[in-house]
Amino acid sequence: MTKRLWELLALHWSGEISTEEKTELDKLLLEHPGDWLRTGQLEQLSFKKIPAAEEDAHTDALIDKVMGTITAEPSLTGKSSRKKFLHAYKYQLSVAIAMLGITAMLTFVYLYRQHPGYKIVSTDAGMKTKIRLSDGSIIWLNAGSTLRYPEKLDKAKREVYLSGEAYFDIKQAPNRPFIIHAQKMDIRVLGTAFNVRSYKDEDFEETAVISGAVEVTATDERKVMKVMPNQKVILRKTINDHTGTNNSIAGSGNKEQTKIERQPLSVLSSTDTIHVMETAWMNNQLIFRNESLLALSLRLERWYGVKINIENQQLATLRFSGRADNISIEKLLEVLQNIQPFNYSIQDDIVTIK
Repeated sequence: MTKRLWELLALHWSGEISTEEKTELDKLLLEHPGDWLRTGQLEQLSFKKIPAAEEDAHTDALIDKVMGTITAEPSLTGKSSRKKFLHAYKYQLSVAIAMLGITAMLTFVYLYRQHPGYKIVSTDAGMKTKIRLSDGSIIWLNAGSTLRYPEKLDKAKREVYLSGEAYFDIKQAPNRPFIIHAQKMDIRVLGTAFNVRSYKDEDFEETAVISGAVEVTATDERKVMKVMPNQKVILRKTINDHTGTNNSIAGSGNKEQTKIERQPLSVLSSTDTIHVMETAWMNNQLIFRNESLLALSLRLERWYGVKINIENQQLATLRFSGRADNISIEKLLEVLQNIQPFNYSIQDDIVTIK
């Protein structure tokens, strides 16, 4: 998917798209219908709430309508081959859009039943999205992430729930604190810009402050820490195996513990001290420093939308440093091979490292 398409989709989702940009977006989606499907729930920010009593009837009617569209014979008579092709192309696109609408609506109905009054936005691997809340705050959601937030933010406080990674630019409201609930940390802020990383498959959580200040509470420890600009707090999940050894693999009877670290943000280089690694993903920059192949593979799965299997566990502990901007997974693996020797194969969307 092109960078321009992502930019136009972000404008569409935020309601800031102009007439000219909407025409450009329609043209791109018509030319590349596969990209339309890859965008996921395109109308995820403007779903209409369906009362529970009307859900089944509404869904049935929607399915009947789309199935009628799918089974209808498109008229292709009396025109040139080019017009026939365009008609069929538009027909296929309309079916894809209709099916996407059903999927999105059914997903929303299910999630609304689970969390009444909330919207839930999820991004697949290789996808990012921008969300504008009703108070004017903006959130950028990274790949493989989920954000749950109220349809209408409460007057007393604003609360959202994050699994994955997101960059927050929060509208100031001194009497209405904004709170992000992650797995093992709560972040409280009045108005600032910061990044939160909290993936379930990683052994740490992180809050990195770009401007303003936040209060981070480690929920297990009940410890409150104030984090200032250019600082971050990391909660590392470790397992106490009752032998005095801490590791990141849970075993029978082992107890998970949390180690808290405070660090400065990591600048990209000595010549670029303005931009930091913690938010590089927003600029489509994949940067890694002294990361194990196991940890890096988790990031690559989300970045490229692939599944990575490491057959040799000794390889999983190898460490890599580097940067990859807009290159294929094949090219990146070749670069990594030059740093540490290993073999790999790719079949469909599965990468095997051995």
